[in-house]
Amino acid sequence: MRRPPFRQRGFSLVEMGVVMLVVGIIGMIAWRWVATSQAPMTRPEMQRQLNEAQAGVEGFLLANSRLPCAASDTGGTENCGDATAVRFPWRTLGMGSEFAALHYGANRGGGADLAAVPAAVDWPDLGLTFTEVPVFPALSPVPADVSAAGARVGASYAAALARRTVVNGLDWCTVVRRYAANNAAAGVLRAGAAGASVPVGFVIAHPGENRQFDGNNAEGASASFRFDLPGRSQDLNYDDLMLAVGPGDLGARLGCAARLSEAQSAIQANYAAYDTARVMQQYWSLLRFDIDQAESAVDGAESGVALAAMGLALATTSAVLSVASAANTEGVTVFVVVMAAVNVAASIAETVLAAQDLTAAQEDLVAARAKLVAGNAYAIHVYNTLADALDNAVVIDQKGLTP
Repeated sequence: MRRPPFRQRGFSLVEMGVVMLVVGIIGMIAWRWVATSQAPMTRPEMQRQLNEAQAGVEGFLLANSRLPCAASDTGGTENCGDATAVRFPWRTLGMGSEFAALHYGANRGGGADLAAVPAAVDWPDLGLTFTEVPVFPALSPVPADVSAAGARVGASYAAALARRTVVNGLDWCTVVRRYAANNAAAGVLRAGAAGASVPVGFVIAHPGENRQFDGNNAEGASASFRFDLPGRSQDLNYDDLMLAVGPGDLGARLGCAARLSEAQSAIQANYAAYDTARVMQQYWSLLRFDIDQAESAVDGAESGVALAAMGLALATTSAVLSVASAANTEGVTVFVVVMAAVNVAASIAETVLAAQDLTAAQEDLVAARAKLVAGNAYAIHVYNTLADALDNAVVIDQKGLTP
């Protein structure tokens, strides 16, 4: 049996055309990508990239109460332990790898490390104990509404006390304000050259069209100045683009002055309310003392009435005996009767005065108790005012720099 002749098979013209079309499209895409990646960025594009980088840095600050540290390499992960790190931490900020070309620095010297978590120094409770405030001097039993107001102060103070160790943007603001007030300290981050530099909070540098850092922006260019001043003249040897934010401007951009002022006002309101509560408690004690005095006066007046009544009874008995004696005797009879009548009259007068003293003492007691009722209402108001002030300070502290 004859075998069929062997015939070679290859790509048809149509298949070859499709393959060439696909290869052409892929080649065009690759060429455009290479051309785009190698093409110099325009000034507006560079500035946009710097602005986005600045927004990323400040967003990180708002979320973490510190500036990010620089990265050691183009991988973009911050390295706070590398004092020579100068790369932009794009990965830490959750940004794209196109930002890997940037340089970045944050102030970490001069006793104002802006890239470190600050100490918690802003305390809503002003550092007071407040333990003596919910105390109810000489009140027994304590009215339920007064007790509830005092308990609210205790709860509000507990919430404020819990904020003592919590770090937020307000604490970072105190650091940047200290930096702004002492920006000539040794070791602070500066931009410029020897003899012409300024302190900065953070700085970002773009390599420019030639894709390499020039001047002081070049790595290792200077041990003292790692960045140039923004606005340096462009020439054949320098085309970098800079963005720098000074400590004062950085605090202003984040609203530190307004937020710290708001927190300070809240803390001062706490202190004023605390003082008022302490004075109120002293006044409260005096009201309770007035009641004690009035009750003692009523007791004394009641004893006086009893003694006067007893004296009247004795005088009346003496008068009766005198009249009976006069019927059986002669001589001084009239004098004895008259003296007995005088004693009765005096006893009656003493009884009337004692009764008046008792009425006055009872009225004073009623007035003292009414004052205490008003004092209780005032105490509730003062305690609630103090609790409100503490609660407000806690809210401000919790908010920090959050818009």
